[in-house]
Amino acid sequence: MTDISPYEALGGETMVRQLCARFYTLMDTLPEAAACRAVHPPSLTRAEEKLFEYLTGWLGGPPLYTDKYGHPRLRHRHLIGVVCGRGRNP
Repeated sequence: MTDISPYEALGGETMVRQLCARFYTLMDTLPEAAACRAVHPPSLTRAEEKLFEYLTGWLGGPPLYTDKYGHPRLRHRHLIGVVCGRGRNP
């Protein structure tokens, strides 16, 4: 049995791109995501690409995000506001 990464098991670049596109489509359209959507710029193109780059590396594919931006420091990047109540526990 050959070990494959989650990135490969999902279908590589094509499927990770589809996953990211779907995520931001839902963020842009679901009322439940309105608060999260409000902290993003009008265009989600850059956010979608950065998520794709991050997930690609996180899932075991090429380290696109870290090669381009360095360590993600996710805790620091997501300290934009307090998440509480329904936003934390839907």
